[in-house]
Amino acid sequence: MTIKYLALALSVASANVYAEDEVVKLWSGDVDFGYTNLTGNTEESTMAGKVSVTRENKPWKWDVIAESLFSETEDDRTAEKYLAFTRLAYNFTEKNYVFGRATYETDKFSGYDYQSTLTAGVGWNLYDLETLDWDLEAGAGYRSSKVEDPTTGEDEDEPIVTLSTLVDWQFSETASFKQYLSYEKGDESDIAYSRSELKVQVIGALAMKLSYNVKYQSEVPEGSEDTDTETIVSVTYSF
Repeated sequence: MTIKYLALALSVASANVYAEDEVVKLWSGDVDFGYTNLTGNTEESTMAGKVSVTRENKPWKWDVIAESLFSETEDDRTAEKYLAFTRLAYNFTEKNYVFGRATYETDKFSGYDYQSTLTAGVGWNLYDLETLDWDLEAGAGYRSSKVEDPTTGEDEDEPIVTLSTLVDWQFSETASFKQYLSYEKGDESDIAYSRSELKVQVIGALAMKLSYNVKYQSEVPEGSEDTDTETIVSVTYSF
């Protein structure tokens, strides 16, 4: 009888552990790939890729993003961009958290060899509902910008203050919308950024994603535009 009860207890414990493993999902993310190719009167190809990974084990949350974009017209490279981003957040209350983040961007057609930022601050979770999540962040840090050609501008190393917000809305069982806005105020230049994403599930873990990105910088190297926009259609695998 004792052996029977012991076996039953072990069975229940194993079932509980298994159930907990199913509920607690530490890792999640998306892998995006977009490609267009035009032939005939216009020879043009564009390829975009993005990997975003999140590890959440409350009260900690860690995000990592890597992006790339290439475009060629008539065998001439017209766009080449790389972006790396990481962010670590710690919730000290249910609705409040502190964070640190770092970004590194190189855009061969922006006039800069690279731009990097390192910031830290506090965040507030304004809404945390089943279908809607809304965060607001404020922080301070440092931005380093290195120009590609010294004759078009000067390298800049400057302190910055930042404001950002992220809205994640699951408005149906198969569709979601994300809106990210950020603003960096520096001594030499200001940067505003917007990222809008519409994601629609196709089948299983596969989805279609439409992204529209806008970046504005108040002061740029001579010969460069102050506003960049990107419209990307991609296939997404979620895990």
